Amino acid sequence: MNVRMMLTHAGFEIKMFFREIISVFFTFLLPAISFIFFGMMDGSQMYDGHNYIDTYIPGMVGIIIFSTAFFSIGMQVVMDREKGIYKRLRATPLTPLTVFVSIVAKGFFVIYFGALEIMLIAKFLFKGTLSDTIFDFYIAVTISALAFFACGFLIASFAKRMQTAMAISMVLMYPMMFLSGSTIPLSTLPKAMQILSNFIPMTYSVELMRKAWTGELWTSASIRPIAVLLGILIVGAFIGAKRFKWDN
Repeated sequence: MNVRMMLTHAGFEIKMFFREIISVFFTFLLPAISFIFFGMMDGSQMYDGHNYIDTYIPGMVGIIIFSTAFFSIGMQVVMDREKGIYKRLRATPLTPLTVFVSIVAKGFFVIYFGALEIMLIAKFLFKGTLSDTIFDFYIAVTISALAFFACGFLIASFAKRMQTAMAISMVLMYPMMFLSGSTIPLSTLPKAMQILSNFIPMTYSVELMRKAWTGELWTSASIRPIAVLLGILIVGAFIGAKRFKWDN
């Protein structure tokens, strides 16, 4: 793989990302607005022994990961495939692997930038104290992102039309947001909803990032969310590799 070509194409993908208002809204504006809104509403409360910053930074980054994987990767790939972009790229020196790595690189850039955005809001708007284990937090973000990227490509494997990919993403967005602990602490939900949250992939992403944020990434408490996320990554990548096509 030509690294220079990959970086050039990744830069093009990032440029196109900022031209898609839907992607920018769900990735940067919605989490930031939610973080500010909930902070002004309940910023002084404690959640299961943790303050607002420790609880909601991982939650909002979870939304950013979901939005990037489903809207900026899954749906975008379907849209580009519909437009015949990948078919035209065959006439260029770009290989499918280069395009794939460029899309993943764009995803990581967007997620890392979005996480930084939320932390800057916490630091300067709410005067919060950031974690001493931010490097660990970014490791947890990376593991979560890989699992959700696999889900994004999985959607691109099954959805033939952009409308289908959008419908799937929108249907999944609400349980991911409200039953994963990213916007509402799980301990405040009814018992039935808490049980249901065990079947929501975002639950494990938020749990792992919260552990990393509070310095518990390298403890036994993180084994369960890491195992689930790696399982999602392996299964999603396997099925996606079997079904995914660059053109219809």
